[in-house]
Amino acid sequence: MRNNISLLIALLLPFSMIAQGWSGGIRAGLNYSRIDGPSEIDPGGNNLERNTFSSGFHIGGMISRKLNSAVGLRGEILYSQRGTDYQYQGDSYLRLFTEAGAVVNTRGTRYTTLRITNTYLDLPLSVFLRLGRIELSGGGYGSFMLSSRGVGELNYNGKSTVGQTIEPLLVPLKYDYFKDQYQQTGVLNTKVITVDNRRVVVPSTLGAYYDTRDTGVPLFNRIDAGLHAGLGIFMSQGLYLGARIQKGFMDLTRAEQELSLQNLDSAGKIIPRSDEDLNLSLQLSIGFSF
Repeated sequence: MRNNISLLIALLLPFSMIAQGWSGGIRAGLNYSRIDGPSEIDPGGNNLERNTFSSGFHIGGMISRKLNSAVGLRGEILYSQRGTDYQYQGDSYLRLFTEAGAVVNTRGTRYTTLRITNTYLDLPLSVFLRLGRIELSGGGYGSFMLSSRGVGELNYNGKSTVGQTIEPLLVPLKYDYFKDQYQQTGVLNTKVITVDNRRVVVPSTLGAYYDTRDTGVPLFNRIDAGLHAGLGIFMSQGLYLGARIQKGFMDLTRAEQELSLQNLDSAGKIIPRSDEDLNLSLQLSIGFSF
């Protein structure tokens, strides 16, 4: 009997909330996002890295409470894709590995393209002001990263430390930042080449941490938070179009896996970086409030 009463209360609660001035809604649309952070600089002062906007989507629900005829509060829960289109072009290195797993350092030029897609569960909280058909809103959000993947390509031309030219490498990149392991490659390795009299494996694909540090720590932090501001235009009493800009203020990347791609240190070891990388996104939505 007690369970039946609890179930009845749970079913009736949304309707009682609406009756007391609460309302609900749904929204969905496109995200245009990038990761904002500093670039490595070559000796001539040129940027070696670039992050541009990539596209994704968002979808979810919301609940609102009017405080008076114009002002109200809103909470949302959204499934949202954010990420970046990343490029690196210029002087670099590539660490290859022998069949026994020993490091073989090379030096050359790298052109990397990588589309990173991070999926989040977003929880935005807003204050909104309704002025006729126009709605202004602003507030903060918290996010939990559900997954993080990247796809792209590495084009590399280089030489060994004693000057042996290595044939150009063109390797697909398939990253899963929360699952990939150190030195992880594709299931098949295309071939074995000889570099400085050592047999070196050339992989068919590269995982996220192929030639990084063996820390067991993923690149991205799971938690993000920030601020947002938006504009909505109501086409009818419930149907609206909206735009929102969202800026994170928490560093997305961990120092353990944030590494220089330009240089190794004098001992041939990886140089860590401590950059601050932040989410920036623009959301375009269509929604319905009821």
